[in-house]
Amino acid sequence: MIPPYDTPEGDRLNVTRWHPGAIAALKHLRTELHAHRIYPTISYYRGQPHLVISAELTVWAGRAGTVFCWGTCFLEEPADQAPIEDLPQVARRLAGRLGKHYAEPVDSP
Repeated sequence: MIPPYDTPEGDRLNVTRWHPGAIAALKHLRTELHAHRIYPTISYYRGQPHLVISAELTVWAGRAGTVFCWGTCFLEEPADQAPIEDLPQVARRLAGRLGKHYAEPVDSP
């Protein structure tokens, strides 16, 4: 029996269908955001991975992991987007959206 989408078992099943590139892209972005003092968590909605930065900001990647989209609500317009190749720029733009305190990366000790 196939589990329903809205259960943990259903989410685990759907994660296996997602291209590993999307998950890898979100993990890489999460690491990049740590330099800006932003510590998002990876969550899953119907098997689709996304980063929860705040109640007003969610980031998700396309199935192929080639583009990031972010906005106030998960998969709802309006959303900003950028290609995965611009990872540092994406992190900077997201940090800037949270405020001046996060905009500049912290130097590693």
